[in-house]
Amino acid sequence: MFSYKAAVAAKKYGYKNIRIYNGGLKDWKKSGFAVVSDEGLPNYKGKFLTAEELLSEISAVKNTCINAEGRTRITLIDLRTEHQLKDTKRPSIIKCDCPIIYCLLDDLQNVAIRRLIPKDGLVVTITETGNRDKFAMQYLYKHGYGNIKGLLFGMRGWIKPGYQTETP
Repeated sequence: MFSYKAAVAAKKYGYKNIRIYNGGLKDWKKSGFAVVSDEGLPNYKGKFLTAEELLSEISAVKNTCINAEGRTRITLIDLRTEHQLKDTKRPSIIKCDCPIIYCLLDDLQNVAIRRLIPKDGLVVTITETGNRDKFAMQYLYKHGYGNIKGLLFGMRGWIKPGYQTETP
């Protein structure tokens, strides 16, 4: 396991012999252990939207997230792990008419998941604090997505100023 949160979740589902490895991939490889893939991500310098900017984008397409050609204007990708834990209360989500895709960062490796994400229009990644958005943006860019932005400070950046949320 690579995080305390993942270890707690694994124990919750019956896994018993859970340990946390704190060295990271760099130390893992330095020790001579095998890795499945060491393919790096492209040097994509994704931009971040403030909560206010995202609200403005969402308001501009209110009730018209699909344009006349049937293309989605804005798609939100909620990458928070809390959506995957079965026994926890569902976290609040951004209240909007735009499509929201819920998945884990690792799920983006799945071609079927990526097919759900339109390549035209704005794609906004959302994590809890905004720390993992960079990786999601780089990965999506690697797979042909061009208009990708992250939510600055993640969902916490949306909730703190009191913007509208709902429970799924």
